[in-house]
Amino acid sequence: MNHRPPSPSSPSSSCNTCGASMSRWTFLHSLSYRANSRRYCTNCLLKNHHGLFCPICFQVYEESLSPHLRLICLRCPAIAHRSCVTSDGGKPSASTFKCPACSDPKFSYFRPMLEGEELDTKSALVLVAAAQISAESLSKAAAASRLDAERRAMDAAAAKNRAREALDRLARIVAMENEQQQQQKPKQKKKKKRDGAEPKRIRILKLRTVHFVSSLFKFSLGMLNA
Repeated sequence: MNHRPPSPSSPSSSCNTCGASMSRWTFLHSLSYRANSRRYCTNCLLKNHHGLFCPICFQVYEESLSPHLRLICLRCPAIAHRSCVTSDGGKPSASTFKCPACSDPKFSYFRPMLEGEELDTKSALVLVAAAQISAESLSKAAAASRLDAERRAMDAAAAKNRAREALDRLARIVAMENEQQQQQKPKQKKKKKRDGAEPKRIRILKLRTVHFVSSLFKFSLGMLNA
C-alpha cells in the first residue's frame, strides 16, 4: 500500500529540516510559514530563527535591543546580549563575536534525551525559547487570518451592494421598456397596416429581449438571496 506524503498545509510528524521523528524524547514545534504549517525539532527551530533570541541565555526578544546592549554574530543574524558574552580579556568584542552555532559546526542547541534522563536547566531554557517562538508564530498567523477574513467579508458585502444596485437599475430599465411597449401598441397597429409583416418581427425580437433580461434578473436575485 502506498502512503501519500503529508501536504504542506498539514502538520508533519517529523522535523521538516532534519527529519527527526516525534517521540517521547524528541520535541517538535509548529510554525506558520506562508500560510502553511511546518514542524521543527528544537535544535532546527532555533538554528532557523537566529535573531529572535539570545543564543547564550535563550531569552526570546520581545523588542529590538539597543546597539550598546547587543552583539551580532559575524556569520549569521544571531543577536546576543552583550552582558552574556565574555572574551579572553573579559570584555566582549563586536568584531570577533560568533554565536555558538557558527563557532562549532557540530553544535546543537538541544540533543535528543535518553530514556529516563531528566531535563537540565539549559535544556529547559532551550525548550521554553523554542515554545515561545512557536507560539508567537502561530499567534501572528491567526491574527493575519482574522484580518484576511474580515477584509474578504467587507469585499463580499460591497460586491453584494453593487450587484443589488445593478439589479435595481436593470429592473427600472425593464419597467421602462414595458411601459414604452404599452404606449407604442396603438401606433404599431396602425403601422402594421401600412408596413406589413416587418413590425411584427421587430415586436417579437423586443419581447424576446425583455423576456431574457427578466429571466436574468430573477436568476441573479436568486443567487444573491441564496
